[in-house]
Amino acid sequence: MRSAYLLLLLALVATACSSVVTETTAASTTTTVTTVAQSTTTAAPTTTTTSTTTTTTTTLPRGTVAEDARAVVLAGLPGTGLDLATADFLAEGGRAVILFSKNLESRDQTRALTAAMACAADDDILVAVDQEPGRVDRLAKIGIPSPSIDSTRDDFIADTVEMGKAMFNLGINFDLAPVLDVARGSNPVLVGRNFGPDPEIVAARGLDFQLTLESFGIVTTAKHFPGHGLSTVDPHLQITPIDAGLETLQEVDFPPFQAAIDGGIGAVMVGHPIYAALDPDNPASLSPAVLDLLRTGFGFDGVAITDAFSMAGVRDGRTLGEVTVEALIAGEDLLIVDNPPEVAEVVAVIEAAVADGTLSRDRLAEAAGRVRRLASEAAPVECEE
Repeated sequence: MRSAYLLLLLALVATACSSVVTETTAASTTTTVTTVAQSTTTAAPTTTTTSTTTTTTTTLPRGTVAEDARAVVLAGLPGTGLDLATADFLAEGGRAVILFSKNLESRDQTRALTAAMACAADDDILVAVDQEPGRVDRLAKIGIPSPSIDSTRDDFIADTVEMGKAMFNLGINFDLAPVLDVARGSNPVLVGRNFGPDPEIVAARGLDFQLTLESFGIVTTAKHFPGHGLSTVDPHLQITPIDAGLETLQEVDFPPFQAAIDGGIGAVMVGHPIYAALDPDNPASLSPAVLDLLRTGFGFDGVAITDAFSMAGVRDGRTLGEVTVEALIAGEDLLIVDNPPEVAEVVAVIEAAVADGTLSRDRLAEAAGRVRRLASEAAPVECEE
């Protein structure tokens, strides 16, 4: 497995990221998602139009309600070792855990932790971290720096290669990066985290990062869809309105995300700002309109992931239970529950919502199936007992 990834890496660097090859593996289940693509060709110089419809059916892994409720949660961990609650979460269907600096002491400790999580689970898992180019680099604590956002392209790719090797060896296979927000103006959240105000540069540098890490089997995440480069307040602290018109979003904010999706990115993180041009009533992460845009407008069939549920930009005026159910109904697949004591509460809320019909069984199964599929496609996290 490791040699295959390294061979792919060499091919990647040799071609300087000039091409993208995407492979999709279907797992056997009883849950299907059908995508209908229509292409229209107009024969010049006449006005005759020919319409062709192609239907693709994707089969997704499905579990019990209890298993699926856990599969859609990206769970925070309380300490530097595997606690009983997280071990049970993984044993009972959980498929994703996120690590922060507080969970890391050394490389040996981190590898032992990811191995313990793999042993606790009965299937493939995703071990996530925020390891972005720039200042948000959780692994710096254990001597693994992120590439600089200001470096040359060659240095950027070389540094990302070294980071990818280290992540792979530690059993970390899911990076909540790159940041594809096209920053302009005063934006306190994006300082030191973004690739600048030019959407073409943001798209190109993001794709370099994406393809390099994916050559090691590390899933990457385009964030924060649909782009909060114009936000002037911190969504960690308050509701964040973005009043940009649709034309501005289409010309400046959308292109880097489309490039990442066209490049086969595995996950897209939907941010918490409220976009007046898309849905003036809901944070993007809870908006059916924004999720439909991601699926239908951008053609994305991977994992849609929320930003952290601890952020005031999504929790203001809503309970944890309301945020949980609204996100899944809107079309999110994976919920970042970064506060460990809230993991069990979120799971219980999901199970209850399915039981009373608030959340459809098929929607939960679809979301959980996408997460399981992504875990099966990522580099394996090895159990080393």
